[in-house]
Amino acid sequence: MIIPDTCKVVVSRYIHDQLTSEVKVLSFSDNVWRNIESFPTIPLHLDYRGLGHSWYDGAFFSGTLNWLAIHNNTWYNGYDVKDFTVEQFVIVSLDLGTVTYNHYWLPRGFNEVPPIEPNVGVLGDCLCFSYSYKVTYLIIWQMKKFGVEESWTQFLKISYQNLQLDYDFSWNALDYHLRFIPLLLYGEGNTLILHSNKEREAILYNWKDNRVVRTGVTVHKTIIDNRTNNYLCWHLAKGHVESLVSIC
Repeated sequence: MIIPDTCKVVVSRYIHDQLTSEVKVLSFSDNVWRNIESFPTIPLHLDYRGLGHSWYDGAFFSGTLNWLAIHNNTWYNGYDVKDFTVEQFVIVSLDLGTVTYNHYWLPRGFNEVPPIEPNVGVLGDCLCFSYSYKVTYLIIWQMKKFGVEESWTQFLKISYQNLQLDYDFSWNALDYHLRFIPLLLYGEGNTLILHSNKEREAILYNWKDNRVVRTGVTVHKTIIDNRTNNYLCWHLAKGHVESLVSIC
């Protein structure tokens, strides 16, 4: 993560048997690892590998790392988002400059716990929050002014039918594991690139004219990933660079 005059690396883990987290920051300016305050609230997505600890990644934006977390909760394994209340969801933000935490509440329009965990990311130069609504719509909010909760603005409400999924939607509409993750806005911001956990191919959705394009680009195994027999995921791509090649 690049911030003014320095580069920092953040490493964190949740220690299950101690019910606590450990967070370290490496500053390249002095090449020293430092312990900082543990996470004040629990990150929603913990990838537990049975090794006594978990890992989680955050959305990098404007010199901060941001996680969706659960406030006032001590249950860490096998959770179901439906077991929480709307009021428990919060964004935890780590400022890499001051190495301090902030809490941000979610949009007031978020008034119903979705069937599958929501997502925090970056979209259109804004921190964004997205979730499934009644397993029929993808709703995306943007925090127009970072750190100002009153600046949350609903950006898109996309019907799953309009995404022209290449599997039997009538069957999968009942699948509560159907999840979409917005990746980035392309061109003048009219085309949304997103990922579905039911497809390996990224989806391009022009929300101006309601047009869907498949990229034809799929994710394949890598030598590094062969040990786990998993595929790399589109949602692990946290940034992008412009290209002269059109993807539409």
